[in-house]
Amino acid sequence: MTEFELIEKIFCQLQADNSLAASSKKGIEKGIGDDAAVMALPAGSRLVSCIDTLVQGRHFSADWVQVQHLAFTIGYKAVAVNVSDLAAMGATPHSILLALALPERLANKSWLTEFAKGLFHACQLFGVTLIGGDTTRNDTLVLSVSAQGFLAANTPAVYRSGAQVGDKIYVSGSLGDAAYALQHPDNDIGIELAHRLHMPTPRVQLGIALAQIGATAMIDISDGLYQDLGHICQQSRVSMRLNLELLPSSVPLSRVDLSERLLCQLTGGDDYELAFTLPANITPPTSNTSISCIGEVIAVANVIHSTEAVSTDTDFNKTIASPRPELFYQDQAVTPSQPSPFTTWPTLTGYQHFAG
Repeated sequence: MTEFELIEKIFCQLQADNSLAASSKKGIEKGIGDDAAVMALPAGSRLVSCIDTLVQGRHFSADWVQVQHLAFTIGYKAVAVNVSDLAAMGATPHSILLALALPERLANKSWLTEFAKGLFHACQLFGVTLIGGDTTRNDTLVLSVSAQGFLAANTPAVYRSGAQVGDKIYVSGSLGDAAYALQHPDNDIGIELAHRLHMPTPRVQLGIALAQIGATAMIDISDGLYQDLGHICQQSRVSMRLNLELLPSSVPLSRVDLSERLLCQLTGGDDYELAFTLPANITPPTSNTSISCIGEVIAVANVIHSTEAVSTDTDFNKTIASPRPELFYQDQAVTPSQPSPFTTWPTLTGYQHFAG
């Protein structure tokens, strides 16, 4: 059996086990097996599309032993991170396409089966169907997933550009768990939190509910809370007052030193929680996921402290030059000259896709 036949056999069998009966109900006229997929769009709906690429050595371990061990979770996470992007738009997930650049050492029944099981497990959990893809050879593992979702005619998309002064800022779930697990894979807390790194839960139903009640801006937290909220600030032309003592922590992470915990929560990334803004008179929807108010949208002019000397810190100067969140801890501004609760002013850049 050739590698192509092996891949086709494994994926087609798992596809049949997971979603064949559901495909016709979702308007999929043709999925895997032809030059392209064909779908019937629900009347009046709008198509929402996104894509994410995961590269060995950058988005997951370069170590081949780890890649072998994490086959299931790599497949799962490739789907989950895309579904999270759809959730941040308020869309209902529908289908995915997979492009897989596969090293020869992974082109075997054992690894491919576990990888496919993880991918289809995520598909089943989040209501999406694999409708096609492509495979090729590469020295390292690279996979791209493109996801499609729908917005109903009466449901507005939630963009990053709609935040208004006076809006409240919220986040779902807890922050910093994945970052801590990545940095401390071998200690007790890191081991306890490993599932948050490898198998994140996109907040699909919450995203849909927020679109329906009038969320003004939303983003999924993939590159770190501070950096991702900065995208909302820049596109909405606002700033934010972020209260560090209000950042939600899981029980395991709450046992970590305050300064390290806050850095994981602000800059770590891989949370795949939703950060969103709502007008002050709108209450967040009831959800199985915890929701925490962590601050308020403020005018850009409020960011610059007139008494603050110009810092030599590059990150802080960027904060002044472009709208970004302003940090407070127990009602005191956190600045390079007054960095408490940090010992020194921290580097606040989140995940950098092109660094190194």
